[in-house]
Amino acid sequence: MPEFVIEKSIPGLGQLSPFQRDQSVRRSCSTLHGVAPGVEWVQSYLTEDKCYCVFRAPSKQTLWDLIDQWELPPPISISEVSQVAGPDVAVETEAPASLPASGA
Repeated sequence: MPEFVIEKSIPGLGQLSPFQRDQSVRRSCSTLHGVAPGVEWVQSYLTEDKCYCVFRAPSKQTLWDLIDQWELPPPISISEVSQVAGPDVAVETEAPASLPASGA
């Protein structure tokens, strides 16, 4: 299932206590969790005034449709995760199809 990052503006988030931040984000992200087949909230990353919620969903359009259907505040953006990078993540090593054959 593809993963998506939903970027939300939550002014003053960094000024709240850890418990209040957690509750604010849970309220915001858990609304979409499980409301449609294949839609799952994975985790969120918080900054001073934004929240980045990671979801698994069939498509970006599914998330936009659910946000509209449930009349939720529209997010800043929804982006599909194309790659995960990190110290413990193996990198696929396949040559791009556009490389010319050697000896040409």
